[in-house]
Amino acid sequence: MNIVTVKINGSEYNLKGEEREEYLHKVAGYVDKKIAEILKKNSRLSISDASVLAAINIVDEKFKSDECCETFQKEVDEAKKAEKTLQTQIDDLKKHIKNLEEYNAELQDKLESSKSGEYIKQVEEENSALRDEIEILRETIKKHLKEKSDLKSENKELKFQVQSSKYKIMDLQNRLIENQIDLAKIRKKENPLLNIK
Repeated sequence: MNIVTVKINGSEYNLKGEEREEYLHKVAGYVDKKIAEILKKNSRLSISDASVLAAINIVDEKFKSDECCETFQKEVDEAKKAEKTLQTQIDDLKKHIKNLEEYNAELQDKLESSKSGEYIKQVEEENSALRDEIEILRETIKKHLKEKSDLKSENKELKFQVQSSKYKIMDLQNRLIENQIDLAKIRKKENPLLNIK
């Protein structure tokens, strides 16, 4: 457990947390900055009011980050489904190519063993058509493989964005807690009756 002394709006506070000192200073600095921005816009506000407005702004940022994270997660899930569908299509096309190649081999055998010119011509035409179909299927597989690769890249980027959003949400939650602590201390200072036990 780390204990760090930080300054927020000129007052010192002791923060406790499992996070590193740098992180706790960063959280306190963010809260201090938010309160300072609000007081700069309206200097007549009390510290308590400025703290409440800072808390509202931080919670708003958190909610928006949550929504963004959910959107990224949906996009990741959709990309995974599309990738799975493409993989199934690729596997089916590979099986089809294998069957066509086997059939082509059979025709080649018949062609070699046959002495009839007409039959040879017919087999050659079928063989040519099969080669064309195999080539088309290979091109389709290449296209699907490229789409799959693109989806993997997009999926990786979306996962990174989801992770970043999660860290931002954690950061905002910590800021909110610190702001609530700050607000409680300010109220305690402003209302000495709260100190009576």
